[in-house]
Amino acid sequence: MALEVWATGALIIWASLWGTLTRMGLTALNTYAGQSIDPNVWAQGVGCLVMGWVTAASNRKVLDQWYKPLFPMMATGYCGSVTSFSVWAVGVFEAFADYHHYHRGGLHNVMDALTQTAATLAVSFAAFWTGECISKTFNLEELEKRRLPQQDRLPTEATQAKQALAEKDLSASSPAGSSQNVVHWIAIVVGLVFWIGAALLCGLYAPFRHVTYALVLSPPGALVRWQLARLNPSGSRPLSRHWPFGTYFANQLAVLIYCAGEVAMYFGYIAGPTGKTVSSKDACNALYGLQAGFCGTLSTISTLITELVAMKPPRKAFAYVFFSWASGVVFCILVLGSTWWSSGMQGGCKPH
Repeated sequence: MALEVWATGALIIWASLWGTLTRMGLTALNTYAGQSIDPNVWAQGVGCLVMGWVTAASNRKVLDQWYKPLFPMMATGYCGSVTSFSVWAVGVFEAFADYHHYHRGGLHNVMDALTQTAATLAVSFAAFWTGECISKTFNLEELEKRRLPQQDRLPTEATQAKQALAEKDLSASSPAGSSQNVVHWIAIVVGLVFWIGAALLCGLYAPFRHVTYALVLSPPGALVRWQLARLNPSGSRPLSRHWPFGTYFANQLAVLIYCAGEVAMYFGYIAGPTGKTVSSKDACNALYGLQAGFCGTLSTISTLITELVAMKPPRKAFAYVFFSWASGVVFCILVLGSTWWSSGMQGGCKPH
């Protein structure tokens, strides 16, 4: 059991690296002059699309039968790292406060913030439900049944005995006993090798450090979120009665750290070595890596959407998402806004 936990953690490490690369790649691809929507919305949508497919009951069942760490690898490691609550919350605050100094009035600032909020939620929900629909067409359980000839011969009106036999046949393809321990060790080695590889690339290849710093710092964020998920309702504590405070704490902590990193990068009115903030390229890349890597994987939209869909009654889901959104913006005001309005945010690093 302990070995399985280590294997799960290692696969979350591995998936978080790919999730971070996906998010950064989609954001870069959709950042251009004249863009009509926030570039981060694409990453939120892709992560929620995969999450909707993975969390479909039939797909999750087969993933667990193949190898139990596969589901947390996909849901927590990959989808949770592609999406990011902290990026969304800070973006909404920047729109409210006209952080980038556009020539517009206060009402337009409010409309921009509400547009970012609505667009992110709409795309995330639509992508999640699309993923669920796709799971009915590209269904792992159906694929597994086709792969097992004995199961193909079962009639539609199968008896309970034959259904039990089918379950046994379905799980026969998963590793068992000592062979499963070998798979656990392979998973552990793969996760650690990729993480170490990212660290070596960061240390040996300077031109790519604005990405590799984020890769090095992304696994700790995903692992912390994975452990905080223990605070979420489960079993005797249904989601309909209790808020998922593990997800909430992870998201708000990420917002606080993200804002602190922003302050460290841009605090003051003077840029360069004479300013009050960091100015070296490595320091700037490290702080950006903290934001895009650690904070990006510590916070998540995909899990938030999954919880909102499952939460009953709907008014409870609305209260949860509003409280998460509002407290995230408030933390931005307390950390980022107070510093900006008192001491300026024009110094230090060049914007990415």
